[in-house]
Amino acid sequence: MERKTGQSTMPLPTKEEIRTQAERGAYDRNPLLATRHEVVCQTCGQKCSIVFLDYLKAGAFELEQTKMVEVVHAAPTITGLEQTMEQMTPITFTIHCKRCGAETPHSPLTLEYLVFTTRRSASAGFYI
Repeated sequence: MERKTGQSTMPLPTKEEIRTQAERGAYDRNPLLATRHEVVCQTCGQKCSIVFLDYLKAGAFELEQTKMVEVVHAAPTITGLEQTMEQMTPITFTIHCKRCGAETPHSPLTLEYLVFTTRRSASAGFYI
């Protein structure tokens, strides 16, 4: 296995910058963010339908501490698997159950994913 370190040199956006970008529509065409998802209450089992984009636009999320994680890529190379160490900053939404009132933390996204999706769309459409 080959080991690489994938660290970003660009500063990550703050919570307020993410909320502002969401309000301006930077994430509106992202199917993961704009689609309804079901979250199950850990206390009573009630299903709650949420849209991650609504939470981003409302600023109803928390940025957790950045962690280094090992990512293994299964690529068709001579050496086999390749692994990298990458940083990950979870975005946590707190879901309030309408039935029992319990709060369930849910972390389906990372800050790095949001940065990737906005930077990728800026270069989309260029052909060589």
